[in-house]
Amino acid sequence: MGEDGEILDRDHRSITGSIANQFWHTDSSFLQTIAKYSLLAARVIPDDGGDTEFADLRAAYDALPDDLRAIVTDLTAEHHALYSRTLLGNHYTEAELALLPPSRWPLVRSHPVTGRKILFTPIHISGIEGMGVAESRMLVNELIEHATQPQFVHRHKWRVGDLVMWDNRCTLHRGRRFDLSKRRDLRRTTTMQDDTAPITALDRRN
Repeated sequence: MGEDGEILDRDHRSITGSIANQFWHTDSSFLQTIAKYSLLAARVIPDDGGDTEFADLRAAYDALPDDLRAIVTDLTAEHHALYSRTLLGNHYTEAELALLPPSRWPLVRSHPVTGRKILFTPIHISGIEGMGVAESRMLVNELIEHATQPQFVHRHKWRVGDLVMWDNRCTLHRGRRFDLSKRRDLRRTTTMQDDTAPITALDRRN
């Protein structure tokens, strides 16, 4: 949906952003501050499709094979806001890319409240320090496959009026496919971990 509330044409450039939400991701991992909680409220939903899935990154870390755990320990990943969109065919100039500097986060993090280890591997990872492009992309794909096995995933089927809240610091999520000619209006609010950052960021997820 556009700013006027009307459904966008399928070839509109912004549609790529909606489709990119179908990748496993964490909200705003490409920012310099950590996204804490997200809340998503359902206003209008299509008759079919458009569910949201959540994967538990704490359980994913606990279940890592020993050899893979040894590989990811102490590695740092680079996250870029436009990386997932380039995977879907969008192209950007060097100037556009320069306006959005990447962030860097370790692949293994500790939750600031519970202290539990987390396997932090959203699709926004564009590279891993010390690795070539091919090696880092294959590793990220392997880690996402591991973290999103059925035993780690919850699927939410939306109803109008639902409000779902999750902790971005220990989950991945993705929207599921739906007919882009149908209206899907979900509103998201995200709070940030850093107290010096803006309190919330609000957008429309359709």
